[in-house]
Amino acid sequence: MTTISDRGCSRALAWASLELDGELSQLESVLLERHLERCAGCALHVTEMRELATTLRTAALEAPSAPVFVARSRRSRSGTLAAKVAIAAALALAAGGLGVFAGSLGGDPAAPEPQEPELVFLTPDDRRDMRTPRELEDPPRPVRPGPRLGGV
Repeated sequence: MTTISDRGCSRALAWASLELDGELSQLESVLLERHLERCAGCALHVTEMRELATTLRTAALEAPSAPVFVARSRRSRSGTLAAKVAIAAALALAAGGLGVFAGSLGGDPAAPEPQEPELVFLTPDDRRDMRTPRELEDPPRPVRPGPRLGGV
């Protein structure tokens, strides 16, 4: 196995991994192949990766010789439930405190309901009224016809 230190090499190896999973785009595939043409270390590494993946994918499946059991976690469920209840209670208290604080800021309790936005259509005259300061300083100049080419 080779040592990879260049950032381009790291990216190329990430692309090689995506390629093995069938998730490499066409652009990334071209970039990977171009990098492998220039970098012998990566070319060797990617060749080894491809060979290993092919070997593993073509190997026959084997049944385990003994049943496999996964041990349960030793953490008690009541401890995690108690922690969740404590967090929920703390959040409820914080939300209630914020509500009381927000109400004490002196906002108008009878504030009007928000209204639907108005639909406004602009005319060319409106556009003229909304010119920027630069447009007001420099009025548009008339376009002069250029020289005729070709003697027409």
